[in-house]
Amino acid sequence: MSKLQELDQEVIDECKIIHSQWNEITKVWTLPLIHALGLAQPARFNELKRRIEGISATSLSERLSELEKIGIIQRKVVPDSPPRVEYSLTPKGEDLQNLLEKFADWVRRWNSNEKKYAS
Repeated sequence: MSKLQELDQEVIDECKIIHSQWNEITKVWTLPLIHALGLAQPARFNELKRRIEGISATSLSERLSELEKIGIIQRKVVPDSPPRVEYSLTPKGEDLQNLLEKFADWVRRWNSNEKKYAS
Protein backbone atom coordinates (compact mmCIF):
# COMPACT_ATOMS: atom_id res chain seq x y z
CA MET A 1 0.00 0.00 0.00
CA SER A 2 1.36 3.44 -0.90
CA LYS A 3 1.69 6.29 1.59
CA LEU A 4 -1.24 8.07 -0.08
CA GLN A 5 -3.44 5.00 0.19
CA GLU A 6 -2.48 4.59 3.86
CA LEU A 7 -3.31 8.23 4.52
CA ASP A 8 -6.61 7.89 2.69
CA GLN A 9 -7.47 4.84 4.81
CA GLU A 10 -6.62 6.75 8.01
CA VAL A 11 -8.91 9.58 6.94
CA ILE A 12 -11.69 7.13 6.07
CA ASP A 13 -11.31 5.36 9.43
CA GLU A 14 -11.39 8.69 11.30
CA CYS A 15 -14.47 9.80 9.35
CA LYS A 16 -16.24 6.58 10.34
CA ILE A 17 -15.56 7.28 14.01
CA ILE A 18 -16.73 10.88 13.72
CA HIS A 19 -19.83 9.85 11.79
CA SER A 20 -20.67 7.22 14.39
CA GLN A 21 -20.40 9.73 17.26
CA TRP A 22 -22.39 12.33 15.28
CA ASN A 23 -25.19 9.80 14.78
CA GLU A 24 -25.19 9.04 18.50
CA ILE A 25 -25.45 12.66 19.67
CA THR A 26 -28.04 13.63 17.07
CA LYS A 27 -30.53 10.95 18.09
CA VAL A 28 -33.91 12.27 19.16
CA TRP A 29 -33.90 13.86 22.64
CA THR A 30 -30.11 13.76 23.09
CA LEU A 31 -29.49 17.47 22.63
CA PRO A 32 -32.41 18.57 24.84
CA LEU A 33 -31.24 16.10 27.50
CA ILE A 34 -27.67 17.41 27.48
CA HIS A 35 -29.01 20.96 27.63
CA ALA A 36 -31.36 20.11 30.51
CA LEU A 37 -28.53 18.55 32.50
CA GLY A 38 -26.34 21.55 31.76
CA LEU A 39 -28.89 23.86 33.39
CA ALA A 40 -28.43 22.33 36.85
CA GLN A 41 -26.59 19.23 37.96
CA PRO A 42 -27.15 16.74 39.37
CA ALA A 43 -30.75 16.15 38.34
CA ARG A 44 -33.19 13.42 39.12
CA PHE A 45 -35.29 11.61 36.53
CA ASN A 46 -38.53 13.55 37.08
CA GLU A 47 -36.67 16.87 37.18
CA LEU A 48 -35.27 16.10 33.74
CA LYS A 49 -38.68 15.00 32.50
CA ARG A 50 -40.15 18.34 33.60
CA ARG A 51 -37.31 20.30 31.95
CA ILE A 52 -37.68 18.54 28.58
CA GLU A 53 -41.10 19.36 27.22
CA GLY A 54 -42.76 16.47 25.41
CA ILE A 55 -40.35 13.67 26.31
CA SER A 56 -41.89 10.42 27.49
CA ALA A 57 -40.55 8.50 30.47
CA THR A 58 -39.58 5.67 28.13
CA SER A 59 -37.62 7.94 25.78
CA LEU A 60 -35.89 9.67 28.68
CA SER A 61 -34.93 6.36 30.24
CA GLU A 62 -33.56 5.03 26.94
CA ARG A 63 -31.52 8.17 26.21
CA LEU A 64 -30.11 8.27 29.75
CA SER A 65 -29.08 4.64 29.48
CA GLU A 66 -27.48 5.05 26.04
CA LEU A 67 -25.62 8.23 27.01
CA GLU A 68 -24.37 6.56 30.19
CA LYS A 69 -23.01 3.65 28.11
CA ILE A 70 -20.95 6.01 25.92
CA GLY A 71 -19.68 8.03 28.86
CA ILE A 72 -21.63 11.30 28.39
CA ILE A 73 -23.81 10.96 31.48
CA GLN A 74 -23.06 9.58 34.93
CA ARG A 75 -25.74 7.83 36.98
CA LYS A 76 -25.30 7.90 40.74
CA VAL A 77 -27.42 6.03 43.28
CA VAL A 78 -27.62 7.96 46.53
CA PRO A 79 -28.18 5.58 49.47
CA ASP A 80 -30.96 7.53 51.16
CA SER A 81 -34.18 6.07 52.40
CA PRO A 82 -35.68 5.58 49.88
CA PRO A 83 -32.66 5.49 47.56
CA ARG A 84 -32.57 8.13 44.85
CA VAL A 85 -30.84 8.31 41.49
CA GLU A 86 -29.10 11.43 40.22
CA TYR A 87 -27.73 12.15 36.76
CA SER A 88 -24.93 14.49 35.78
CA LEU A 89 -22.63 15.14 32.85
CA THR A 90 -19.23 13.46 32.88
CA PRO A 91 -16.16 15.47 31.84
CA LYS A 92 -16.74 14.06 28.33
CA GLY A 93 -20.36 15.27 28.52
CA GLU A 94 -19.29 18.70 29.73
CA ASP A 95 -16.88 18.99 26.78
CA LEU A 96 -19.74 18.06 24.47
CA GLN A 97 -22.01 20.61 26.13
CA ASN A 98 -19.38 23.31 25.56
CA LEU A 99 -19.15 22.35 21.88
CA LEU A 100 -22.93 22.47 21.59
CA GLU A 101 -23.01 25.94 23.19
CA LYS A 102 -20.52 27.14 20.57
CA PHE A 103 -22.63 25.53 17.88
CA ALA A 104 -25.72 27.30 19.25
CA ASP A 105 -23.83 30.62 19.12
CA TRP A 106 -22.94 29.88 15.49
CA VAL A 107 -26.58 29.07 14.66
CA ARG A 108 -27.84 32.27 16.32
CA ARG A 109 -25.23 34.36 14.53
CA TRP A 110 -25.80 32.95 11.08
CA ASN A 111 -29.53 32.42 11.42
CA SER A 112 -30.00 36.13 12.09
CA ASN A 113 -27.79 36.92 9.06
CA GLU A 114 -29.85 34.58 6.86
CA LYS A 115 -33.00 36.45 7.85
CA LYS A 116 -31.35 39.66 6.63
CA TYR A 117 -30.42 38.07 3.30
CA ALA A 118 -33.82 36.43 2.83
CA SER A 119 -35.70 39.72 2.76
